[in-house]
Amino acid sequence: METINVMPKQGIGLIKLGMSKEEVEKCRQEYNAKFYRDNPSYEFFDGTFKVEYDTEGKVNFIELSSVKGEQEFTCTVLELDIFETKAEDLVEKIDIVSSYDRNDWELGYSYHFPELGLCFWRPVIFKDSDMEEEWFKAHDKENQESYLRDQYFRTVAVAVEGYWNKSK
Repeated sequence: METINVMPKQGIGLIKLGMSKEEVEKCRQEYNAKFYRDNPSYEFFDGTFKVEYDTEGKVNFIELSSVKGEQEFTCTVLELDIFETKAEDLVEKIDIVSSYDRNDWELGYSYHFPELGLCFWRPVIFKDSDMEEEWFKAHDKENQESYLRDQYFRTVAVAVEGYWNKSK
């Protein structure tokens, strides 16, 4: 199984902050070739990565989604499996290394670690204790599984210093 490493303040996998669009295009081609050797018409990169550029055409934001489709990969940061470690556990472990922004307006859904240029996001806050709630038990198995997935983050992002300040 392929591992994609998140490097705070640097990049995600092959894509690094500060790269040009041409350099990112080479990474896109490499990822597509790696994950779709047998069918080159499929697109791994565009369904998994989001890349933004500054006014000079340099990468200033990279986001990786846990939605893998049929492709299997592991995503790690600081030797922790991002998409297979419960959100609260992951935040607790990284918070030891560097504090998250406790004033983030999306706290619980989003955890931003400013000193690392790192952010995690999930669409719904779901905790172990929610499994005992009647509203959860009333759902069918498929919906319950969807909620269980929300115990984990869906995306991880890195950005250049100051990137998140502009959105406040």
